[in-house]
Amino acid sequence: MSKILFLAQFAPTNGKILVPPQTPEEEFYATTYHWKIIDVLTKLNYDFDTASDVNYLIMNHDKYQLVWSVYNRLGFRNSEIFIQSLCEFYNIKYIGATPNVRALVEDKSMSKQLSEHLGIKTAPWVVASKEYPLPHIPPFPGPYFVKPRFGSASINIDESSFCQTWDDAIRKSECYFINNIDVIVEKYIKGLCYGVSILNSVEGQALIAPPHYTISNKTGNIMTYSQKRFAEDGMSRYTSDDKSINTQLQYLSNKYFQEMQPCDYARIDFILEEESGIPYFLEVNVLMNLGIRGGFVNSFLENHFNTYDELINYILQLGLSRVDKTNSASKP
Repeated sequence: MSKILFLAQFAPTNGKILVPPQTPEEEFYATTYHWKIIDVLTKLNYDFDTASDVNYLIMNHDKYQLVWSVYNRLGFRNSEIFIQSLCEFYNIKYIGATPNVRALVEDKSMSKQLSEHLGIKTAPWVVASKEYPLPHIPPFPGPYFVKPRFGSASINIDESSFCQTWDDAIRKSECYFINNIDVIVEKYIKGLCYGVSILNSVEGQALIAPPHYTISNKTGNIMTYSQKRFAEDGMSRYTSDDKSINTQLQYLSNKYFQEMQPCDYARIDFILEEESGIPYFLEVNVLMNLGIRGGFVNSFLENHFNTYDELINYILQLGLSRVDKTNSASKP
């Protein structure tokens, strides 16, 4: 049996949780996500260890044939691709997306460029950093939405991210620059945000769940960091039952997903413009919440899978299939 290492912020390292959850958001992630996956690994009798310290992987890499990391951030710039790169260096199979693919889609500007290349509409945007701040003259008309350029964790996103004027956008960007966070500023599109969840298969034929959309009580239908982690009320998620919208979004999502391979799973987000009904590509998340209350999981539990354990096992089997192929190829 292959030995698996599961890496997560609140996973025990050598049986001890090094940094217990401190906030409601962290408690949500620990109890509904990281610890639930560990429960599934245990129930299904996998041979596995867990850790929250990446140094554990470095020191013990020769023990494992498969790594599953659900880390979005490790506290340094561009850390999203670090663990996958380590696995490539040590020649260990892993679950998720390859470093180059994850680097592409974690950069919201580059992911939009791929969308444009594929002929999928996306709103005008511009990027900025502390070293290269926003210009004084707006590059396109507002209103605007300001968020981190890299990663997918909705850091500091709140109602102030919705900016009516360019001066407001500049001020919001400067709040991010204080923490050395680059930003992307998009033209705000009024409409509903739809997420399309996708799973790869061993055969390469993607499973696509029904799109879901979210409604928030915040200005501009903004979904905050706390709302997405159910630490704040005011956000509701619904499965779309509009066949025309679903067909269109699933087609566009599959088209994009096939261009961002190799990747095991993803959620591709769109804004459906209220007035025209046109879908605009928003961003890609290749490490979304895989907990029992996450949109990705619930979308697939309505279609393709009957239980949470079955879904998590399917993802594990995607990784183990690559281990099996390597083992078969190495036999004389």
